[in-house]
Amino acid sequence: MDQSVQFPRSRWLVLLACVIGCISTQVTNLCMAPVLPQIADSLHINVGSATNWVMTPYLLSGCVVMLLIAGVVVDRYGVLVSLILGGLFAAGPALLMPWIGHSLSAIFWARVAEGASQGFIFAAVTPIVAMWFPNHQKGLALGMMSGSVGAGSAIGVEAGPRVFAMVQNAIARHSLGGELAQAHGVWQTMSAWLSLVAGLGVVIAVVLALMPKPQLPAQAEAAPGASQGALFKQALVSPMTLVGIVLTFAACYGMQCLYNLTPTFLAAGKPLGVGYSAMISAHLMLGVTLLGGVGGPILCGQLLDKVFKGNAKTVFLIGFALMCVFVYALKFPAITGQVALLEAVLIVSGLGVQLVLPTIYYFVAKAYPPQLAGKMSGIWVGIGTFGGVLGVYIAGVTVKSHNSYNITLTLQALTALIGLVLVFALAAAQKPAPSAKVAGAGR
Repeated sequence: MDQSVQFPRSRWLVLLACVIGCISTQVTNLCMAPVLPQIADSLHINVGSATNWVMTPYLLSGCVVMLLIAGVVVDRYGVLVSLILGGLFAAGPALLMPWIGHSLSAIFWARVAEGASQGFIFAAVTPIVAMWFPNHQKGLALGMMSGSVGAGSAIGVEAGPRVFAMVQNAIARHSLGGELAQAHGVWQTMSAWLSLVAGLGVVIAVVLALMPKPQLPAQAEAAPGASQGALFKQALVSPMTLVGIVLTFAACYGMQCLYNLTPTFLAAGKPLGVGYSAMISAHLMLGVTLLGGVGGPILCGQLLDKVFKGNAKTVFLIGFALMCVFVYALKFPAITGQVALLEAVLIVSGLGVQLVLPTIYYFVAKAYPPQLAGKMSGIWVGIGTFGGVLGVYIAGVTVKSHNSYNITLTLQALTALIGLVLVFALAAAQKPAPSAKVAGAGR
């Protein structure tokens, strides 16, 4: 089919819009993590409470939006509408943070709104892979979008403290911008500057939406008497869907804990954390987010397409095994006390996460009919992402009560082990996707 069907050339621009959108979600989320101790001080709360006021709402709203709204939006109105909505939710509250970021309740609702961005943007990933790209380019497209999540994470944990420091320097110089920043707050001003990343994604998506609408090729032949509603109900109640949701729950638990909690764990003073500065923490997290987060999805695509020939089970197993072993290693001072060794452990941990997560999207895109891609990825990831919310929430509670990250690191490793076991159940439950027909949809 790939040889005879023409896919629109604008698919690369759609891919670019999604890449920037994925970057913006992670920048908006993770720019806060390395400076969370400073945010806690400015709000006169402890770091554990700050985690649940600043980080948890972002993750929670993303789960709800992706589960209940985003999949329907992307399947009905297309990927560009979903990308525009995601960018607006990311940019708007971040831009307004200097004016609203001094009240805990206002911060909470701003982060809830920002979190909705990831629901809309991530819901577009699977339909783009399934419907906009031929089979021989699906792995490439998936790798670029998944890699952009890692790139956004790297930018977020690096740009957060850098922009924070720039704002502090402007205040120290008594410049006009510094005086404004002092009046509105340092981290709040940081948030406003970083909203420009999401704004760029919105501009590109709006321009694409105003261009002539391309006709996407038919993706599959219709099964006799099959309707989209019947196919959706069949997919929804299948054992494969249930197992996949629980597996995604475990994967998201590990991802969000690694990305959201590790920067603070590294930057917090002893005995709570490792005791590095916010800047050193950001540099250490570059390995997780840049080498693991960007290189991991690229490696994942190569493993799926060329090494294991579409066998997702093996890639899942490798990823969960790396997550389990190397996250647990972070409990030991012999690891965390040596910067080079710590960096290596963090990189492999991030690589494990980024082998699992792109494979989830790949599995959904291949296992279900293309016109169900948005809904089913929304259900898998929407429900599964509650694992990330639970992980961050539990960490906030245990860190506050025990003044230590040991419990949450143990739980991360245990959850990865559960995910590894679930891979065998998913492989046993997998059945060929029912065939269906869709033409010109998914824009």
